[in-house]
Amino acid sequence: MDKLIVKLTAAFVDYPATPSARTKVEIMLENSTGRLSVKDCKGSPRSIHQFTVRDSIDLGCGDVHNLTKEQAAIILAISCSLSNPRFLFSPLQPNHLPVSLKPGKVPSKKVEIADTPTGKHIAPQETILTVVSESMLLTNKLNLNETLVIDVVNSLLIFRIFDETNRSDFKLNVLKSIKQYIEVPKSTERLSYYMSLYSAFEKAVNADTDRRGRSFDTAASTLTGLMEADIESLRRFNNRIKHASHNRNDFSELKAGEAQFAQLALNLKKATDSAILSRIQI
Repeated sequence: MDKLIVKLTAAFVDYPATPSARTKVEIMLENSTGRLSVKDCKGSPRSIHQFTVRDSIDLGCGDVHNLTKEQAAIILAISCSLSNPRFLFSPLQPNHLPVSLKPGKVPSKKVEIADTPTGKHIAPQETILTVVSESMLLTNKLNLNETLVIDVVNSLLIFRIFDETNRSDFKLNVLKSIKQYIEVPKSTERLSYYMSLYSAFEKAVNADTDRRGRSFDTAASTLTGLMEADIESLRRFNNRIKHASHNRNDFSELKAGEAQFAQLALNLKKATDSAILSRIQI
C-alpha cells in the first residue's frame, strides 16, 4: 500500500492573498476513517497544508485509472475545494516577485554648534531614512469532511477528468469548467479572481447548451439551488467587471458590487461548486 503525500495551498475565495495581506487556514478533518490526514505547514502568502493519503489507489494511482502522482494531487485539490464553501485548494502558490526600496542617506540641514576650548565647533548631523514593512495575516478554521472529500474524488475519477478521448460535447464542456476551476487560484487580484471563477461557473451551467441573461439565471438556479435573483447579481457584477464603462450607472453598479465583494464571491463559490458537482454526477 503506497502512501501519497501532497502539499496544497488554501486560498480564501473572498480574500485573495498578497505579500502584505497573507492568509492562513487551520484544518481539522471531520468524519475521518484514517484514509486522509493533514498537517498545517508554514507558507506565505497562502498557508500550506500537507495531506497524506494512506493508500494512493484512493486517488487513482496504480489502479485502473492509472493517474500520475501530479494528476492525483489535482484530483485531491479539486475535491477539497468542492467540499467546502469558502476555500480553494491548489498545488500553486502565488508567485509575487519582491519589490524593495533601498533608502539613501539624506543629509539634514540641521547642524549642531558646540563650544569647545579651541572655539566654536560645528558638527553636521545626518538623518537616515528607514522603511518599515507592515503585513496583515487573516486566519480562519476549516472543518474538512473526509467522507465528502473521498466521495468527490470518486466522482471525479469516474468522470475521467483527464481523458478527452471520445467524449460528448457536454462532457468536454464540463471538463473545460473543471480546468478553469483549477486555474482560479492563479489570480491574485480579487476582480480577476472573481471573473476566473465565474468563467468556470458559466461553463458548467452551459455545458448542455448556450444561455444568456434571464435564461441563464433560471437554468443556474435550477442546477444549483440558489435563487434567481442571486444568480442575476453574480452575472451582472461579472459583466460590469468585464465591460467597465464611463457610464455613470455602470460605474455605480461596479462600485456597489465591489462594496459587496465578499458576499458575491462566497455566493459564486457555492454556485460554482454546486454546478460542477451536479454535472459530474450525471
